[in-house]
Amino acid sequence: MKRWQVIVGCILAAVAIVVVTCTLSPREPVYQGKTLSQWLIEAGSGSWPRQSLVPADEAIRQIGTNGFPMIATLLRSHDSALKCKLMALYYKQSFIRIKITTQYDRHLRAFAACEALGSEAKALVPEVARALSHMDPYFRPNFENWLQSLGSDADAAVPALITILADKKNPTRQTVALTLGRISGQSKREVIPVLAACCQYTNAMVRFWAAEALKELGEPQQTSAAKTP
Repeated sequence: MKRWQVIVGCILAAVAIVVVTCTLSPREPVYQGKTLSQWLIEAGSGSWPRQSLVPADEAIRQIGTNGFPMIATLLRSHDSALKCKLMALYYKQSFIRIKITTQYDRHLRAFAACEALGSEAKALVPEVARALSHMDPYFRPNFENWLQSLGSDADAAVPALITILADKKNPTRQTVALTLGRISGQSKREVIPVLAACCQYTNAMVRFWAAEALKELGEPQQTSAAKTP
């Protein structure tokens, strides 16, 4: 293939990525002259736990529930197979460089918003629960920590977390057990048998955190000989 054809192909791929990524956005809330999108980008550039509040945190708090529709949209973000293929092609070339916003970026901004809002964002728990299944497994524990901070107000996330815990191919499923122990006070009858079964797994970390979760629910149980992978 000729060099110019490769260049043209890469440019077209980059343009296609932009088209796939960009969607029409509703009118956004504004605070101190900046849109919510701008504040979310700033908030997502930090680290957690925060050592101190940053201006973006306060802006998101001031916008409050008016920001929920946009935060929910961020949580629903899921890179399509087409976009992933285009990104793979794009990263193989070095002729042009553009900023590509991925689902990871959007989930990070949504997390920053939930952290800033704290319990005020509990109405977003169902959206968070739906996002857990397609979220980067190594990023998901951040949202789990937020869910834990809500306690029983995060009960709507229990079914999604049980599904993740049961997925033996998920590399970070052991973190889910403790989260279940801390948020499922209203779903103990459903969760306790699941955690008790996890105490039989060969995965030592799953067994340990399942036992800790049972203690959180007032059901201490010694781990026994492992029987299940």
